[in-house]
Amino acid sequence: MASVTVSGIGSGLDISSIVSQLVEAERSPTETRLNSKESLIQARLSAYGSLKSALTNFQSSLSTLKDAETFTKNNAVVSDSSVFTASVTDEASVGSYSVQVEQLATNHKIASQAYTDSDTSVGSGELDISVNGESFSITVAEGEDSLTQIRDAINSAEDNTGVSASIVNDQDGAHLVFSATKSGVDNAINISAVNGGSGDLSQLNFDASLETQLSSMVEKTTAVDTIVIIDGFTQTSSDNTISDMIEGVTFNVLEASPGDEFSLNVSQDKDVVESAVENFVTNYNTLMTTINDLTAYDAETNTAGLLQGDSTVRSVANQLRQEMGTIVGDLDSELDSLSEIGITTGDAGKLELDESTLSDIISSDFSSLSGIFSSDNGYATRLDSLIEDITASDGILENRTTGLSSQVDTITSQREALDLRIEVIEARYQAQFSALDSLLSQLTTTGDFLTEQLANLPGSVYSSS
Repeated sequence: MASVTVSGIGSGLDISSIVSQLVEAERSPTETRLNSKESLIQARLSAYGSLKSALTNFQSSLSTLKDAETFTKNNAVVSDSSVFTASVTDEASVGSYSVQVEQLATNHKIASQAYTDSDTSVGSGELDISVNGESFSITVAEGEDSLTQIRDAINSAEDNTGVSASIVNDQDGAHLVFSATKSGVDNAINISAVNGGSGDLSQLNFDASLETQLSSMVEKTTAVDTIVIIDGFTQTSSDNTISDMIEGVTFNVLEASPGDEFSLNVSQDKDVVESAVENFVTNYNTLMTTINDLTAYDAETNTAGLLQGDSTVRSVANQLRQEMGTIVGDLDSELDSLSEIGITTGDAGKLELDESTLSDIISSDFSSLSGIFSSDNGYATRLDSLIEDITASDGILENRTTGLSSQVDTITSQREALDLRIEVIEARYQAQFSALDSLLSQLTTTGDFLTEQLANLPGSVYSSS
């Protein structure tokens, strides 16, 4: 009897491989079906994510047009921005103004006489320093009266009212310099020094009201105010900002140019509105492209978009088109539709903008644009409300994606059930083939015994070949 070469323990059967192949044959059809179904659901969830993103982007473009203040914003244009700049609010009156910048505010700066070096003793006593009616004092003790020590005492004073001290080394020696931290006449520095011992601290005395000082202190920079003349009217400022000389206008003065006249033109900021309308059209068309791509059907390739025939997307598209086709109404202006400002619907539901018509409306009837977009029944207001409802946590998009997500959860449960079923099947196959292995082992043993017995019979000839 010929022997069988196998890998099993008893019979030589490769039980592990046989069971594995049978189990895979049981698992594969169901697993493939579940994977295919989940892949499609995940793709649709992603498609809904793209739709929601496009809706949100379009909604963002509505914010400018929805805000009524957009249509009342003013714009300031200056003839030379190196001399001054201007910012305006909605309160500024539209018009042109003649502006002269006669003088820039400066920070007061005074300096002491020359000393040998920064370690030179000035003298002990009391220093009272005042700026704009507020003062602070420092005590200068003997042995602590060098230029460096006085400088540090001033700069570290907790009640310092606006004076910075420094040491400048000139060719004639070291000078103690006092600088006002704020500009303007009111912030001029006054110093009252009282000698208290050795030295002559009174050399630091300075009275800003005197043309000739009684001490050796020297004025390096005179404290002056900014002077601006607008249409013949004059205003001064301690800093380089002029506010409310023209209501709603703030000037930032950069350079003095005495005697020269520059222009300021305040006008309605129509550019921001024109740009907002263009963005409105562009973002709506991007949204329509997304919807069209998701619901398209290509007859040549026999392929459909991920959401082709989907009732939710169809509902979203219909609602958007309905809002676009509905006139505003209840406006004092004759303008009450998008078509009247140059926006019409073309192929594939996309908008087309006649820039010439829009430009003419902005030039001739700018105030009416506010009602079309930002009124209670305006396009931007209605569309913003519509998209808010669509994308809300309880909106139709969320309900649809929640339903799809629950299908994914169901598939997960089905996979778990499949795993349990496969475990049972695998155990059954393992038991069956183990029993077969045992049976074959017994048959092999019996066969070997019979072969041996037959070989021992008188006159018998047995060949295993």
